[in-house]
Amino acid sequence: MRIVLIHPNYHSGGAEIAGNWPPAWVAYLAGYLKAAGFSDIHFVDAMTNHLTDDQVRAEITALKPDVVGATAITPAIYKAERLLAIAKEVDPRIVTVLGGIHDTFMYPQVLHEAPWIDAVVRGEGEQVFLNLVTAVAEGRWPEARPAIRGIAYAEDGKVVATPAEPPIADLDRIAPDWGILDWGKYIYIPMGVRVAIPNFARGCPFTCSFCSQWKFWRDYRVRDPKKVVDEIEALVRDHEVGFFILADEEPTIHKKKFVAFCEELIARKLPVLWGINTRVTDILRDEKLLPLYRKAGLIHVSLGTEAAAQLKLDRFNKETTIAQNRRAIELLRANGIVAEAQFIVGLENETEETLEETYRMARDWNPDMANWAMYTPWPFSDLFQKSATRSRCSISRSTIS
Repeated sequence: MRIVLIHPNYHSGGAEIAGNWPPAWVAYLAGYLKAAGFSDIHFVDAMTNHLTDDQVRAEITALKPDVVGATAITPAIYKAERLLAIAKEVDPRIVTVLGGIHDTFMYPQVLHEAPWIDAVVRGEGEQVFLNLVTAVAEGRWPEARPAIRGIAYAEDGKVVATPAEPPIADLDRIAPDWGILDWGKYIYIPMGVRVAIPNFARGCPFTCSFCSQWKFWRDYRVRDPKKVVDEIEALVRDHEVGFFILADEEPTIHKKKFVAFCEELIARKLPVLWGINTRVTDILRDEKLLPLYRKAGLIHVSLGTEAAAQLKLDRFNKETTIAQNRRAIELLRANGIVAEAQFIVGLENETEETLEETYRMARDWNPDMANWAMYTPWPFSDLFQKSATRSRCSISRSTIS
């Protein structure tokens, strides 16, 4: 049976300034499938290769897949839906599957607006997609749909969601197939080297109101540090990767394992540098360990500072303070690690004065980089729900008056 995975041709123009990012979801999903005996897997990176719909159509026509799978973050959802429509146009017998964070939470809307999608994978995809593909291979599709946990599908005009599949407790069961990617395409522009985005952990125990990652992964799980370094060593040796970014929301949560990870990197003397995203409180906690982290090759930390006003931090449920933000930046810079401060602006109560205050505060903190993101109310975040409630109340009061 042939499986084709496609990354939608969506471009935000933001993160791509620093390079082309390898779609790690493909490597982890393909590796999990291959470990279960599905070896005929192909990947079409429509995003990196800027493929048109006609070019995607030609790829699908030539490959003749039995299953086509795509993924989507919210801004890319319509691109992803269109890819799967093309697959159905090529051959209506192709089983079309969509995974990713948007459709995990918005599957009723997705299945309504894109009825050509046969199934939505909700949440962590490896085991769910394997179960689905197995049903197709064994000729049990679509009758088997109610027994496959973690999917949603449309039947007789209604959307059906099966019970959730438990998260994979042992992440080291997932051996990624990094060879499925065309590594010459994934370059980190600031250093001019190939870049990878491996997983160290999944999930987050914090509940920031603008974020949904903690809902998507559900449980926080950490891998064996030595096995992660094994993976990185293979990336360096086999694919000439010179820089990597840990994909985790916060890889430093489990201090003991993160330290073991750094010590293992130092012991192997791999010619690779790396970066992470993390919380300011972890940097403060690990002040004395920062020289060790730098020795292990950590050169860039993107901090979830988010705001330069305590009122905003509290609204975001960050559980941090302005003073902690500033101190974390100072510590990173003192240890030769690039400090990037992230800011969210544009909430409904934002004014010219509050923007100017944030800018002045950022200059005072003196990070090496400042990343300004316009607040986007993802419909599955707590902050969106609260904003929607306030809007409904405002409309009601206006109607009454």
